[in-house]
Amino acid sequence: MIKKILMPYASPYNNFIKITAPFSAALLTAAVLAIIFSFAFTRFASAGHSYKISGHIRGLTGEHKVYISIYSNEANFEDGLASKSLIIYPAKIKEEKAEYFFLMPEGQYLIMAFEDKNGDGKLNYGGFFNTPREPYGFYKRFRPLLNAPSFDRLKFNLNKEIINANINLIKM
Repeated sequence: MIKKILMPYASPYNNFIKITAPFSAALLTAAVLAIIFSFAFTRFASAGHSYKISGHIRGLTGEHKVYISIYSNEANFEDGLASKSLIIYPAKIKEEKAEYFFLMPEGQYLIMAFEDKNGDGKLNYGGFFNTPREPYGFYKRFRPLLNAPSFDRLKFNLNKEIINANINLIKM
């Protein structure tokens, strides 16, 4: 609430406005929110541009869920800590392939996908040389013979939109 106070004597501050408590609390709240939003917007705006990476996963049976993960460094890849993950359900699989996309800031990434045949939500290993038991693949070409996948060999730079980041599943 704003009240105009008239002073009985001559002064440069004769007609000043007195702000009462409810109004000053609202004004203070608005000022604090404005500061918070300006910091949040500045941080968000300085995060840089995001780019779309999209493609198809090929070689799917259409009977099981498909898990796709994008990793931003070697340690996270080795620990299975993806920056983002997607699940594609069998109903979305057409003609042995499924479409996917990620929206990510500029950087280096690795994309891995696998078809979860036993439904446990993870890529299972075993067999000869402890290789994956379920179909799996990467965005960049990977030859599994006597090689273990590594972030350094399979990473790519994302600094523009990539629309043909196709993954062909390897079946062991």
